[in-house]
Amino acid sequence: MNRRAPLLWAALFGSLWLVMILCTYWEPIVRDGWRNLAWHRSNDVDLESIWRLVRDGWLGSNPRLGQTLTTVLYAPGPLHVILTPLLELTLFWIMTAIVLGRWPSVRSADDALVAATVIAIFAITTPQFGPMLFYRPYMGNYTFGLLLSLAWLVPYRFHVAVPRDGRWWWSPLLLVLGVAAGMCNEHTGPAFLGLGVAACVWSVRGGHGIKPWMIAGLVGLAAGYVLLLVAPGHDARYDGLAKQAGLLGRIAERGAAENVRIVAMLAVYCAWSLPWIVLAVCARVKAKREPVLWALAAAGVLSTLVLLGSPKLGARLYLHSTALVALAITGFVVARLAAPWVKRACAVLSIAVVAYVEIRCVLTYRVVGAVSAERIMILEQASAGSRVVLPRYPIRGNTWFLGDGVTFDFVADHYGVADVAVSGGKDPE
Repeated sequence: MNRRAPLLWAALFGSLWLVMILCTYWEPIVRDGWRNLAWHRSNDVDLESIWRLVRDGWLGSNPRLGQTLTTVLYAPGPLHVILTPLLELTLFWIMTAIVLGRWPSVRSADDALVAATVIAIFAITTPQFGPMLFYRPYMGNYTFGLLLSLAWLVPYRFHVAVPRDGRWWWSPLLLVLGVAAGMCNEHTGPAFLGLGVAACVWSVRGGHGIKPWMIAGLVGLAAGYVLLLVAPGHDARYDGLAKQAGLLGRIAERGAAENVRIVAMLAVYCAWSLPWIVLAVCARVKAKREPVLWALAAAGVLSTLVLLGSPKLGARLYLHSTALVALAITGFVVARLAAPWVKRACAVLSIAVVAYVEIRCVLTYRVVGAVSAERIMILEQASAGSRVVLPRYPIRGNTWFLGDGVTFDFVADHYGVADVAVSGGKDPE
């Protein structure tokens, strides 16, 4: 045991936790946040209302399971500030476990380096990384789905590292977890199903057979994915955009150049990981065959290919793709950290990137959080039928902040004022 290891873990996850608490507390109300906030003005959060959110979302609005979490997280009180950072830290812990093929040990400094590296590569390659953590509609609809999908993948990954029969309760647990993960995102089901099937094939070829929990997990994930795909709520999303063209028609309408661009953007985003790749190559360590890493990278590419059939595109949809590729790249890098100088260089690079991300998030959300609080105070104090002018956010949309997006008519109607505008003229978005 390295006596410094627990301190390294505490420094890494402690600083991340503090940053997440601050940024979730400062998170501004923008875009879809206004509608979620409005829901709580006429509804209490209890089991009945949560069930209604799930049911109504599946039938007529957003059928993703994470949308229910999104709305719940807008509840008054500290729930968001407490729960969201814990979910995001759990995501980083699970990503580290998938790279290692086992649970990380807080007694290992090497494991702490793996955690810092995977967090750094994931953060630097993910477009709109800030909103993925600190904009509840993205956190619920995408980041939470990634957490459930990777949690579902953990036993398959561990089985490939060290074959195991599993406990009796693994089967029902993975069945339920699979259904939940499958209902979180319509673009990622094939990739994770492919990873699960690949683990089963490996197990059979290695003479270990297929365990009951492996079948239960695949059945659950497939069932959840089908439930999401057939949900009537898709017909109402984005003003019925999904009904305007079929899957093949949508791909054909975009044209070859645009389809190539969609896939190529994954490489553009992941190019930020080149410093780690170059470092690993310079180490000149001949590592053993790494089929797990190739499988993770292929799953990331498959998640991007599925986007070709999506009626709506955006940088946020690459989250699962960049996460899976980041896992593969991290595994490639840490397998080559034999020489002390390589390990030190990787540590310096990863810690510097994590620190940079933390600083950018704190500086960004401290500013926009204050503006958001002022906006809400102005709206709540406005007289009925008056014209309200809200202060402008001094930061435009970027990697760390999604940008402004006041739904003027909705906000005006919700607060009972005649008109809502942003100071300085036209809204920046």
